[in-house]
Amino acid sequence: MTPVDLTRLPDYLKQQRWFSGKAWPIKAVSVLDHATLDFGPCAFSLAIVEVVYELGHPERYLLPVKPSAEGIQDALEDVDCLRTLFQLIREQRQLPSASGSVHGEWLPTPEGLLPLPEPLPVRRLMVEQSNTSVVFGEKVILKIIRKLEAGVNPEHEMGRFLATRTSFRATPTLLGALRLEGPAGATLALVHRFVPNAVDGWKYTLERYRRPGAVDASFLGEMKELGRRLGELHRALSSDSSDPDFSPEPVLQEDLQRWSASIMGELGVTLADAGRLHVDLERQRERLLAHARRLAHVAPSGQKLRIHGDLHLGQVLRAEGQWLIFDFEGEPARTFTQRREKYSPLRDVAGMLRSFDYAEATVLLEGNPPMPRMAPSRDAFISGYREAARGAAFLPADDEAFWGMLRAFELEKLLYEVRYELQNRPDWVRIPVQALLRMEEPK
Repeated sequence: MTPVDLTRLPDYLKQQRWFSGKAWPIKAVSVLDHATLDFGPCAFSLAIVEVVYELGHPERYLLPVKPSAEGIQDALEDVDCLRTLFQLIREQRQLPSASGSVHGEWLPTPEGLLPLPEPLPVRRLMVEQSNTSVVFGEKVILKIIRKLEAGVNPEHEMGRFLATRTSFRATPTLLGALRLEGPAGATLALVHRFVPNAVDGWKYTLERYRRPGAVDASFLGEMKELGRRLGELHRALSSDSSDPDFSPEPVLQEDLQRWSASIMGELGVTLADAGRLHVDLERQRERLLAHARRLAHVAPSGQKLRIHGDLHLGQVLRAEGQWLIFDFEGEPARTFTQRREKYSPLRDVAGMLRSFDYAEATVLLEGNPPMPRMAPSRDAFISGYREAARGAAFLPADDEAFWGMLRAFELEKLLYEVRYELQNRPDWVRIPVQALLRMEEPK
């Protein structure tokens, strides 16, 4: 017996903020798997549904549901159901599902031993669109993943590695997870240490950039510290050669050639989309191609690692005078397999450098006068990164290779930004376009 009234699902889904298919006609909805939680004060089901559209690819969603007169009710509206779900994870319970099993996982770390009040206070966060997040006792945060993808979830895998195999703690530590094993296997939820009174790096940087005058030495010191945190993260991610999913691998000439060819291909697609609107950009084709070609001719050195993969100022937190790096999910537009690919750590560095440009452009659009803000921030960040990573085997062998690779990865990020802005925020496309026009000839 399925726990969901299938006839009512299309209308129900389109009313949910986390459902991403609101604009597309739904052809069919089916339940792939489901499990019943009946050991706590709230009995409900975890249903995995597949949505097939008239056009496009099918999508899978997690629906924690309970019976109601309307046919479907979100069980997460009930505080007792939320406590039951958290209990399932913390007590490492295992439940049968229709075609597999549901597993609660609680990591054996010192952070996992933290005491929690009873009864457990529950507070929902209303900031996310694609997931549902709940804070318990102001100590831990549970993220229920609504849109599911089959395979190894990078955020789960990266968090578990950092928490159990390294000493890196400049992150909200992963404490536990909920997994569905079986044909529809996926990570259903994650539990992290909750960081109270934290501000994300994007808001923090904008607040500083809005102040009159140039950025001060104190802020630049914080940017240097942020660079050091990233260098320490890359050291941690390169520290275990016994795990094939995380062991560093040498950068080969074929890697450089493949990355170079990919960037040149992206440049062609991007200029085809943007060149008609920005004629100056089309005129810079050869100069920009030179950065990508140069990557193929760099002498191979350094290592490929598992990296953050989507690093920007919105993926770091400032709390109690410290920087924390979080959200190891990777770029949402990429598949899990692509996000788990090992890459040069300089790709993370390039992502953060681009974020400073966006912060500067934002305050200029608000009417703030131009000031020395972005360039000093970038320089301080790179200085801190190179200081923390100095001598690491994952870095390129010399400065020429370092800068050549970094510029190529920054170009790759810029091209992605142009395409993203053209599709989502056309008024913002001038930000990455202007940055492309500013790129100097490779030396």
